[in-house]
Amino acid sequence: MKVLIADDSDLLQSRLKNALLKTDKKLSISQARNCKEALELFSSFRPDTIILDIAFPDGSGIDLLRKFKKENPSTKVIMFTNYPTEEFKKSCMELGANSFLDKSNISRLINTIK
Repeated sequence: MKVLIADDSDLLQSRLKNALLKTDKKLSISQARNCKEALELFSSFRPDTIILDIAFPDGSGIDLLRKFKKENPSTKVIMFTNYPTEEFKKSCMELGANSFLDKSNISRLINTIK
C-alpha cells in the first residue's frame, strides 16, 4: 500500500512514518510539507491512502481533499487535524473524507489505516 503523509510538521511526519512502518514494513510512504508538494505527489506517487492535515502555509487541506476525491474517488483520505470541530468534520465528510481524526490520537490513526 502507498501512503502519502501531507502535513507541514516535520516532527509529526517523522512520528507517523515510524509508527506506520512498525506496523507494516511493506508500506511505501511519501511525504509532503505543503499543498504544492501534496498535489505533485498525488499525481506522481499515486497513493492508495492520504493522511491529510487541514492547515498549510500555502493553502487548505479541505481544498486538497476536494481535488483528490474529484480526480480519484477511490483514494482513501484520512483527515488528521488539530482542528477537530464538528464544522470541519461535517465539511470533510461531505467532500468524501473516509475518516476525520484528532492529531492527539496517533494510535487511532494507525488502527484506521490497518
